[in-house]
Amino acid sequence: MNKLAIVLSLVAASNLAACKKKEGDGAASGATKPTESGEPAAKPVPSGPFGAWDMDGRKAAFQGAFVAPGGSIGQWEAWNVEGTKVTIWDGTKEQTAELEITSPCEASITIKSADGSSSGTVSHFTVEGGKLMTGLGNAGSRNGATAVACVSNKVVTLDASGACLEWEQDMFEKTKYKSGPGKCGFAKDGDKEVFKATVNGSESTLEIHGDAMYSTQIAQTHAEKVADFAAAKAGRDAKK
Repeated sequence: MNKLAIVLSLVAASNLAACKKKEGDGAASGATKPTESGEPAAKPVPSGPFGAWDMDGRKAAFQGAFVAPGGSIGQWEAWNVEGTKVTIWDGTKEQTAELEITSPCEASITIKSADGSSSGTVSHFTVEGGKLMTGLGNAGSRNGATAVACVSNKVVTLDASGACLEWEQDMFEKTKYKSGPGKCGFAKDGDKEVFKATVNGSESTLEIHGDAMYSTQIAQTHAEKVADFAAAKAGRDAKK
């Protein structure tokens, strides 16, 4: 091959590589496609191993004002949730907290103090017909033969083959989980179908209400959505 042919071959190879790189840039870098306005589209919110459970829809169910169970039996609070900001009235003081949905059935509400310390609660929840169901009990969701549930501060999942896994969240990276064999599944309680899970050697039963599952305790005492924060405060006072 003469020198001219070699040069032409190198130019052609260089042009071909440049074209391939241009075509694959977005997919390779994970960049999102721009919207019609030219602005980049929002990236999906990380949801760990639970992306199939409509994490965005669950976050939406928390939005608004609620009369909600407090940290112990018999206590009630007024909540006003705007995005991840939660304003809480316990009858004596108003505080601002941060909401984080860590799994399809687990939510944490954290209050940060001026000295850098923080305190909060972790509640189990589910969504029934778009309505938030949360309280001092266990809860979860089903989708046909599959299920996810929060029981005794652990997350269990059931796949379509009947295999149960128990998930544990990483201490430092909340979107990372590790799993191990679990014990859970659908069962019969008389003529009713229920979901049972054994965690830390103790078996718990969740009632099934359509695609929602929750304990008797949550069925009896759970958050109630109201028109606004003023109504939530009045509702909290009426619970006394």
